[in-house]
Amino acid sequence: MRRLLPLMLVGLLSGPSHADSEWAGSETCHSCHRDQYSSWHRTYHRTMTQEASPEAVQGRFDGQPIRAWGMEVRPVRRGDRYWFEYFRPGDTAPVARYRVERLVGSNRYQQYLTREENGGTYYRLHLLWHNEEERWVHMNAAFLGPDDQHFDSNVSVWNHNCIFCHNTGPQPGVVNYDEMLARASAGQAVDSASEARYESSVAELGIACEACHGPAQDHVDKQSNWLTRLAHTLSGRSDGTVVTPDHLEQDRANQVCGQCHGQRLPVDGEMLRRFIDEGPVYRAGDDLFESVELVWPETPNPMTGHADDLFGLRFWPDRTPRLSAYEYQGLTLSKCHEESELTCMSCHDMHGGDRHGMISEQARAGAPCLACHQELAEDIEAHTHHPVDGEGSNCYSCHMPEVVYGVMEIHRSHRIEVPAPAEQAAAGRPNACNLCHLDQSVAWAEAETARLWERDALPVERADGADPRLPDGVARLLAGDPVERAVTATAIGRAVDRGQLEHAEDWQPYLVGAMRDDYPAVRRFARRSLEQTAEAVPASREAIAAFARRYDFIGAPEARELALADLMLRYSTLAAPDSDSAIYLPPERIEALRRIGLERSEAINIGE
Repeated sequence: MRRLLPLMLVGLLSGPSHADSEWAGSETCHSCHRDQYSSWHRTYHRTMTQEASPEAVQGRFDGQPIRAWGMEVRPVRRGDRYWFEYFRPGDTAPVARYRVERLVGSNRYQQYLTREENGGTYYRLHLLWHNEEERWVHMNAAFLGPDDQHFDSNVSVWNHNCIFCHNTGPQPGVVNYDEMLARASAGQAVDSASEARYESSVAELGIACEACHGPAQDHVDKQSNWLTRLAHTLSGRSDGTVVTPDHLEQDRANQVCGQCHGQRLPVDGEMLRRFIDEGPVYRAGDDLFESVELVWPETPNPMTGHADDLFGLRFWPDRTPRLSAYEYQGLTLSKCHEESELTCMSCHDMHGGDRHGMISEQARAGAPCLACHQELAEDIEAHTHHPVDGEGSNCYSCHMPEVVYGVMEIHRSHRIEVPAPAEQAAAGRPNACNLCHLDQSVAWAEAETARLWERDALPVERADGADPRLPDGVARLLAGDPVERAVTATAIGRAVDRGQLEHAEDWQPYLVGAMRDDYPAVRRFARRSLEQTAEAVPASREAIAAFARRYDFIGAPEARELALADLMLRYSTLAAPDSDSAIYLPPERIEALRRIGLERSEAINIGE
């Protein structure tokens, strides 16, 4: 049984699935629900999975070589078909060629799938296209892993993973399950992750209407009779065949989103088998936890070949999620969830708002918070002690800080909480105050929050062992684990953009140092923030612009070093921090903090 568990976990990332006859397809919704169909049609949910076509492919398949992790890949287009060709260094002929069959994602980046010859197993290939930067990126750099990875480390089986949350009505279709089960029962070793063969099906590619409203064929059949449709229209009541999520009670409403935005596992072996045979059994409006349980840091690793602390790495030490796709866990940890009727739809609207997050301008301005905390709306500055139009009076910045890594970006936490610098430093995670006040220490943040909100200050001790009187941004960028370094490197650039760092030039040497990090994602965030400082420091603008054109965060180490050396030559103050700076640390202290960071980075690889 233990040997076959990875195969059973094809339902690890589950979504709704039932017999094909229950699914009507989004096109059938269009004739009666045109406005809702149109507003859904513009979302990135719709295009989460697509067949490869000239209309859908976003990457530049121009044959230019992409070199990373010891190989060269050339994305090429022939007619309306797309290919990745693979070359070893020095070869003139490709050693492999894979046709792109399907696409995953369309917002920040797009991933590419190939299908095995004469089979139904889809594999995610090595490169993604990053839309903001308009470039190819190796998958090893998309996730928070170190340089020391194999070229194939992030090639994965789509049917075993992505299918469940990126489509509607998924059924994995493991065709050789019984054969592998018999071998495992006979005591033979079975590597189900690589041996499983699939003939998967979905009701619809992408996240369509029925993912949130439930299978709709019964609804279509009932409403096809015009008298029935008229009767329901006049009564204003639903016919009971489909679900409107924001009409559900709180827990059931949140579970509609939590079926994908909350990592989970099937509740038992029987449910695992059902997932294999039928696909996940949850449907909108049901109780999600009849079939699954949420993943938490202490959840045992169910898959062989992975670190025992696979899930633990995806949470901050105080159980706050630090990886995307755990938003539901964060919400359930929040007092706002426990003590109010807050739901995902309090902030998000799948038929309205900005398509980047489906959030309206009112919601972005904190309206959902002030709906309950009306007394604060009368005098916001009295509560925040910050200018009403500044970041310090943004509810989300203080109570949902940006400490979550995912999709090559740093996102807001969905654990709604009160800033607590001392507690969070002891728990080994950044606090909201120091994400803006990067040049101040945790000790300062604790003293200030105690003074301003009239509470007793707590003793401050950092989990990383660094001096709590150090500027927190410097300490975390140097001594933090990879997630802390990524969060902090990003926070520096965002604080510069908001005008919160008075001397942006003081941060440039530290960012240059971070571009020597062993984690490509950290190097990328550091380079981006360095470019942001250039806008605030005109003297460095030309040198940094020239550097950015040469520096590739996934390029060969020697090429990266040459670009950095040229940058420091062009703009000499980047070579070392100014000793008059408020965030200056002598070289020996910088080195000591870096050693802490190296020790805390060992063996950390945070995937999906």
